Amino acid sequence: MRKLFVNNVILLTLITSVLLVSSCEKKEEIIEADLIGIWDIGQASVDIKVGPLSLFDFLISTLQFGQEAAQQLVDEYTSEFIEIGGGTIAFNEDYSYLMHQSELEESGTWKLESDLLYMTITGETQDDDPLTVESLNSSAALVVWEEEMEISLGEDMNEFTATIIIELNLSKQ
Repeated sequence: MRKLFVNNVILLTLITSVLLVSSCEKKEEIIEADLIGIWDIGQASVDIKVGPLSLFDFLISTLQFGQEAAQQLVDEYTSEFIEIGGGTIAFNEDYSYLMHQSELEESGTWKLESDLLYMTITGETQDDDPLTVESLNSSAALVVWEEEMEISLGEDMNEFTATIIIELNLSKQ
């Protein structure tokens, strides 16, 4: 009887392990050919983090800001980046790109390495802060850009480092 119990436990453990491994989400493969074409740039989604906390939570819990003052500061910083969305970008087969946003026109070259998209503006050196391609197919893409920024709230307070995370949804024309 004990041997039957042990076999069932081993079988149950094996099944659970297989289910766990197979249910782990695999990142979809990024296929460079899917990037070629003209894309509409959606509205930017901006998140600012200080360590594991959102900027809002950090201001309240660590710096003892009131909710209204914290929200005002978060809005002030995120508003600088919201305008990144809108316009179009064309990724060409010759690894050049052309982006139109409002009155801005930018051209350069692009390179995709695994899920990292490097874009170099014409006349400048390669940007060492690539975009991360979270998902890409023939009609939609999600790209994320992260950058660290020192934030100073005045002479009486210490500077702190925040990570700005900008997500852009792209849809192919």
